[in-house]
Amino acid sequence: MSLDYFILVFFSSVGVYQVVSIPVGLKGLWFFTCRKLQYAFGLLAMSGAFGWFYTSEHRNVQHTVEGSQQLVLFLAAIIIAYFITAVIASIIQALAGSKDSVIIEGKQQDLGMEKLKSTTLLGGILSSLRKRREAGD
Repeated sequence: MSLDYFILVFFSSVGVYQVVSIPVGLKGLWFFTCRKLQYAFGLLAMSGAFGWFYTSEHRNVQHTVEGSQQLVLFLAAIIIAYFITAVIASIIQALAGSKDSVIIEGKQQDLGMEKLKSTTLLGGILSSLRKRREAGD
């Protein structure tokens, strides 16, 4: 039951990240460049996860997942889903040949989640490492 719950939260979180990244403009998390395809994938991931969870076994039986275990499973699933989403999006965009856009140094977009509006997670990490290396020279 706990593995089922983890899988449910993981795949539905991946779907949520895909759908929410569109209006916010976090292109670094996008799997697809087409917004409609992005929405469709996200909604399919969410509905598929819930559909699988509630139709795969008898869910009205007493289970052994306690509240604290659910919290740990939920937090682990959403955090892992974020990093897996960011890595997959980075790989897909690197294979598609998308280039990182030019980022103006010292601006707010150069920090935190705002960086995902212009580059992928792996692209942001690599550019930060390059900046540190250049600053150290």
